[in-house]
Amino acid sequence: MAKDTTSLSLADLEKLMAERQEQVESLLKKREQLAGELESLDAEINGFLTSGSGGRRGKRAKNDAPLRTVMLGILAKNKKGLSLQDLAQQISDTGYKSNARNFKNVVYQCLYNTKNVVHDDATGLYRLVK
Repeated sequence: MAKDTTSLSLADLEKLMAERQEQVESLLKKREQLAGELESLDAEINGFLTSGSGGRRGKRAKNDAPLRTVMLGILAKNKKGLSLQDLAQQISDTGYKSNARNFKNVVYQCLYNTKNVVHDDATGLYRLVK
């Protein structure tokens, strides 16, 4: 592969340099293509590791009071009761933070598991009972 460059003419040396330059350019293109494929694979691997693995997507929201306490305080002020949508909105309006995709579902679960809250089927409202 290595040629004896001491007996080559100037034209032969220029031709040899051009061949080497083409080889370098070809290798650089190949490297760039492989780097793109590697980035794509890294993104795909990262997607498998972060989604659906049961891990949290970000930091947990910090609140001054638990959801149940905030919810019971709002229901205590509204004697007639509130719909699930209105209750979730009022909880959010208090500044309660949540990273849940469906915060209304979180509020429903809290309502369902709280003993002194009832759902009135006729009106569709949740209210506090004593």
